[in-house]
Amino acid sequence: MTDVAIVGGSEETRLLLRGLARLHHHRVVFEGPAPTALADLPKGPDGLTVLIDADIEAEEWADPIEQALRPHPGRRGILIAPSRSPRVELRAKELGFAAVLRRPFAVHELVSVLTPASEGSSTPPPEAATGSDDRPP
Repeated sequence: MTDVAIVGGSEETRLLLRGLARLHHHRVVFEGPAPTALADLPKGPDGLTVLIDADIEAEEWADPIEQALRPHPGRRGILIAPSRSPRVELRAKELGFAAVLRRPFAVHELVSVLTPASEGSSTPPPEAATGSDDRPP
């Protein structure tokens, strides 16, 4: 079981992510709609996975993301991105994200990035969590 924080995206997106995380036995410990919510992430033991649904190229997200991830090496940042741009990949790495999950993605891809390697599965590197386009419609 992983402690998960969900930040950004629409209320509907956060509801869906919360439901999927809980369905797969993860504990959602925090939610917030905007970059300012990142300052309120729970402090404490390592192991928090932070799902961030945001446009990281937007100025209002960059500083709060960096402050939420860089000084806390035990936090795993997962970016949910609509873009397949190599520029987004590079920027995500610069900001300290462990992985990028690109839309559209399959539920098993979300589950794989939520489960830390210490629980027996391997977390895919950022380039491996790509979102799948080869699923049937």
